[in-house]
Amino acid sequence: MGGRVSGLYFLQVSTRRDFCEVKRQFERIHFEHPIPGRLEEQPVRVIDLAIGGARVESGSRVKPGLSQELRIDWEGKSIRLNCVVTRCKLKTFATGFQEKSTYDLGLRIVETRGDSDQIMRELIAEYVMRSLAEQKANWEGIPPVGPYVHLEGKTDNYRRCELVDGLWQVGETRRPEQPLGGFTVSADVPPHHIDLLCQTYETTDDEGRRLLRILAELSINKAEGVPTRRYIP
Repeated sequence: MGGRVSGLYFLQVSTRRDFCEVKRQFERIHFEHPIPGRLEEQPVRVIDLAIGGARVESGSRVKPGLSQELRIDWEGKSIRLNCVVTRCKLKTFATGFQEKSTYDLGLRIVETRGDSDQIMRELIAEYVMRSLAEQKANWEGIPPVGPYVHLEGKTDNYRRCELVDGLWQVGETRRPEQPLGGFTVSADVPPHHIDLLCQTYETTDDEGRRLLRILAELSINKAEGVPTRRYIP
């Protein structure tokens, strides 16, 4: 692996707050086989999921701007997310009396309920690890899930690792954005895990690198992502 230069600081990457930019502010995962869920009382299919938002397919039109609860049941656990609908686009138009139109909905997550934040991170991490395992024949070493699922940064300090001309530039920063040519993790992530991420990043393809950035996002303090509150039924 290439040499390192420490003590660097980086400029902020500007992002807009609407869902159209969720996939840039937070890397998203795409489910080839959508996960069933419910938006309020309406059944939906979850197509994309990120720490900050989701994309679902619904049989009902929902007005943008409305607050809705998205519920996803996964492996006996329940993920409950308070969301705002940011987009509602007609996907397929019903051509017969017995058919239903389908709508593509963009959702921005504004709050998670109970331990939903942790469960959602576990879901995302499991999907990422499964996808990385499919590429294992091409490179050795898969980063452990634990540090990124269970370790949350306790400060506003981060470590940005960027591969420039074959050399890693590693520096402390207070900006949580993910660079296109590397990753940003919590400063609390142990150096040997960062070394493993760097080694893996160098030997995988573009999709593998994108997946590694998702793992990196999971190490960032939730205060930089989505607010959490304890839900009392």
